[in-house]
Amino acid sequence: MKKLFLLCLMVAVCCLSFSYKKVLAHSLDFTVLQLGCHSAGSTMESVPHILVIGGIQGDEPGGFSAATLLGTHYEFKNGYVTIIPNLNFFSIVNRNRGSFGDMNRKFAKISRNDPDYRAVRRVQELIRSPEVDLILNLHDGSGFYSPIYVNEMQNPKRWGNSVIIDQEEFKDIPFGNLGEIGRRVVAKVNENLLEKGHSYHLKNTETAKGDKEMEKSLTWFALGQGKPAFGIEATKNVNTPGRVYYHLHAIEAFFEEAGIEFSRDFSLTIEGIGEALNTDIYLGFMDDRLILPLDDIKTSQIGVFPMRKNYGVKGNSPILTALAEKNMMQVYYGNNRLTNFKVEWLECDTSLESMEIEIDGNVYDAKFGDMLFAEEYVKILPQKGYRLNAIGAVVGNGPRGDESGIKIYKKDFQKRFSLDKKGNQYRLEVYCGAKYTGTFVLNYVQEFPENPVYSPLE
Repeated sequence: MKKLFLLCLMVAVCCLSFSYKKVLAHSLDFTVLQLGCHSAGSTMESVPHILVIGGIQGDEPGGFSAATLLGTHYEFKNGYVTIIPNLNFFSIVNRNRGSFGDMNRKFAKISRNDPDYRAVRRVQELIRSPEVDLILNLHDGSGFYSPIYVNEMQNPKRWGNSVIIDQEEFKDIPFGNLGEIGRRVVAKVNENLLEKGHSYHLKNTETAKGDKEMEKSLTWFALGQGKPAFGIEATKNVNTPGRVYYHLHAIEAFFEEAGIEFSRDFSLTIEGIGEALNTDIYLGFMDDRLILPLDDIKTSQIGVFPMRKNYGVKGNSPILTALAEKNMMQVYYGNNRLTNFKVEWLECDTSLESMEIEIDGNVYDAKFGDMLFAEEYVKILPQKGYRLNAIGAVVGNGPRGDESGIKIYKKDFQKRFSLDKKGNQYRLEVYCGAKYTGTFVLNYVQEFPENPVYSPLE
């Protein structure tokens, strides 16, 4: 059974102005996930442990998206995998290689005044960890590396579709036969190419022979700590699902080399990867009193939302976050700004956790933040001291201060107030006097679901 330990998830700090001058790099701290177990009869000494790092350069979505799927859609046994999906999260959100310079050139020396200092030191400590046996650093590279010159996009100066080593071997440590392992991984990836011209190759930078730039890299630092390390490069000449496809084939080949058994809940195809990345994406605020479904969210401004000052953010993907910029909230998924909304800063009443709700003739107890699914109507049963504001609905005999106790049909909503592009999702906000209490997101569906009340972040 998969064991998931969230060592550190600090994806956002509330109420920061989104600018280089005011936002500190560590306000978007990276996530560390530990997954896996060891099978019956094995000893801890025999259980391999791999550290996978994505997002060291913020404009390489193949790497951080592949690491994200490892942490959210894989299970492991007879081995452990530590995953950092979003090492340079600030640069990921800003869609650049490095907001404060190239982080992958800061592992030999870094100033305490560098905004990346805290992240670099943290990941160095993880690399030094005695439990870690092997390190994989994920990148997206230009073109296609080839040991011989073929054309402008396929030659020795390119990096894409390659496995990178700093030297042929590192003696007297497990997995120290870097070249041998790298060539076997390359051969396995080449059995699954999307196109004939996408062949992988092993690239040995021979860092010790005087490559001053590579001496500053994460993998060379790892070797200096006695830890075998590889870079995995997917080509930038394909889209993000294509890059993830190559990354995951390479990573799975490394797992097989290490003897780590795994399973995933999607097919390793472009279609399967796209579905895994873009389905069931949720972001919660204020201890999940508001949860936004993001699969089909409108990219334009989606309205005005009540929000307490210390709003907090929790998503079901480590590359999801939201940042407040004055009275606007920007929602990000990796490199992409998904949507935004205006914020009305209010006090929050937390004395009520749930309400009774009638959906198509049946009554359910729903917690704030739950998704509600109705084929015909929904009715929030009245609760003394609380009122309902169905955002965008026109019900009853004109404007009312409280819309609880009224059956609300899809036709009652103005489509421009929907959260999604199809016009099926609407907000039901509950207040206690002037204080905000919580939100339900109502989904109108054509077929009544088995579970009409759903808690997506549990």
